[in-house]
Amino acid sequence: MWNDIIGQRDVIEKLRSIFLSNKTGHAYLFEGSDGVGKDALAIEFAKLLNCTDLIEGSEACDKCESCRKISSFRSEYFKLICALPAAKTDDSESDPVEKLAGADFDEYMEQLAMKSENPYHHINLTGANNIRINSIRDLVSKIYLSAPKGIRKVFLISEADKMKQEASNALLKILEEPPKNSVIILTTSRVNSLPQTIIGRCQRIHFETLTEKEILDKLIGHTTYPEKQVKLAARLSFGSYKRTVELLELGIEELRSGALEFLVSILKGDYAQVVSISRNISAKNDKDKTRQFLFFLNIWIRDLLRVKAAGKAEPDMLTNYDLAERLEKLNANFPDTDLFSIILELEEAEKMIGQNIQLTLILVNLSVKLKKLFKK
Repeated sequence: MWNDIIGQRDVIEKLRSIFLSNKTGHAYLFEGSDGVGKDALAIEFAKLLNCTDLIEGSEACDKCESCRKISSFRSEYFKLICALPAAKTDDSESDPVEKLAGADFDEYMEQLAMKSENPYHHINLTGANNIRINSIRDLVSKIYLSAPKGIRKVFLISEADKMKQEASNALLKILEEPPKNSVIILTTSRVNSLPQTIIGRCQRIHFETLTEKEILDKLIGHTTYPEKQVKLAARLSFGSYKRTVELLELGIEELRSGALEFLVSILKGDYAQVVSISRNISAKNDKDKTRQFLFFLNIWIRDLLRVKAAGKAEPDMLTNYDLAERLEKLNANFPDTDLFSIILELEEAEKMIGQNIQLTLILVNLSVKLKKLFKK
């Protein structure tokens, strides 16, 4: 069980200790960077709490009916709650998943199957920006149901920061008077976006970013991607296994070179090329690819900040360590560039992706703003 988790040895020992002490709390907040295993460990902890054939007293067997049902999200005592698109009806008395439109329901089930196969998979549903109040109401209706002796009902609220105030208030009522034999686990990479009233009623468990070695040990020899690409992705992911995999799936070399070409085209004033790159990145309304493209732009700018601060390009201090010469030349040609304002513009562009604005337009408008900020 624990062997399937990447790194996080301190968290594993803490959860093991909690289980062995027979003092499991009613609510936990798993917080840390995106893609470091918060959901994965929440699922494993749910299995541990309900396993009927423990290994050495502190490890789930992964084979009993309870473990298998939790792993496949079929257990009536384990519920995953995540952001959902709007339902075709708004009946607060029923499970909001069942009320999804046909295409949305099919996409949800497909994403859930992928999460079952790989607990590090990020469920990403079209039009799902918030955790809906009905999802929390459904939790409320289920958490008070009786369960067999020795069974703990576990509710995992993934990306809990996506709850709006109404949903947070509904959850808070449960946290104030939690029923026995139930555990609520909230996961978030944006802990400061959660109300302090909720944070204060949970036991906080912090997840560290993963090391490059931990990510490489998981992937090298277990993936078809070339080792060079895997190493580059692990370096550029800043300790996130999920991001490493995403970079590989989206084409890491293409994204990185495309981001650099985008910048060069802006500086040359070649807007025909800027538009061409923007259309290629945003083709098929690919929001994930567009986000990762902005991520690479951000990396280039942060590397420029390091070069500017040091006065030279030292490969060891750069994320794009193999392109130190190009970064040094770029810094020399544009020494008065407002790099901090550029980072703010990149962050603003990423926020706009979730607002249903045409992706090519976001990138083209961004290019105009960046042109003004790059100064010789």
